[in-house]
Amino acid sequence: MSLFTVIADAAAAPAATPAGGAAAQPQPNGLLSMLPLFIIFGVMIFLMMRSQKKQQQKRQQMLDRVTKGARVMLNSGMLGTVVEVRDNSCIVEIADKVRVEVVKNGIGDVLDQAAETK
Repeated sequence: MSLFTVIADAAAAPAATPAGGAAAQPQPNGLLSMLPLFIIFGVMIFLMMRSQKKQQQKRQQMLDRVTKGARVMLNSGMLGTVVEVRDNSCIVEIADKVRVEVVKNGIGDVLDQAAETK
């Protein structure tokens, strides 16, 4: 065996242990190290969805409570008084003898909830 073949064999064979005789430590998995980031991201999405659901429920309750005589602000910015309430819409009087039919989702806010007199 020549010196050349001994050097070539040593370069080709991987080292069993690193220098100093210590055992090789396993490398952490890339996905495992990102696990806390995924958990935080999931919790944020859960909290945002929960908040949005609460807002939708609150808005739906407001729209369900619209009654005749209530003062409302439409999404367009117009103010009016509810004259008649239907299943999916309301008749809103925005001026004297000027009435428009508005889908309930078109109501932005209920300003004054008047009790029905009849």
